[in-house]
Amino acid sequence: MPATVRPATTADLPDLHRLDEWPRESAWQRLLRNEEVLVAEEEGAVVGLLHYTILWATVPFLSLIVLQEDARGRGLSRVLVDDLVARLKDQGYVALLSSSQTDEPEPQAWHRHLGFTSNGIIENIADEGIGEVVFRLSFEEE
Repeated sequence: MPATVRPATTADLPDLHRLDEWPRESAWQRLLRNEEVLVAEEEGAVVGLLHYTILWATVPFLSLIVLQEDARGRGLSRVLVDDLVARLKDQGYVALLSSSQTDEPEPQAWHRHLGFTSNGIIENIADEGIGEVVFRLSFEEE
């Protein structure tokens, strides 16, 4: 059975915490309230999540995508991103930004594999002095 994607709800909080321990409860509540979290389900079980935000009220930014271990390598991240892109297009957006730390070649390759292009580096954004590679996925046909 193929994965389905839907907006997360408060009923998904245990699964969200299982997949990503970082956000505090208040952060999850804000993300859910703003409908900025999508979940991927297989056979009724949450196997992945994606959360994003809208920067400066005009720029969608993919913040995080996480799949449980046994759901990786099967195209589910593309399913989540494609679903988000469709939702954003319906709202009139023309691109999606994302980023990856400069010392993380695998996430950078993942972005490129999905069609994102590198748009520069923000230096010293993390406390450790690590930079971020900024990526952009255009929704316009070329």
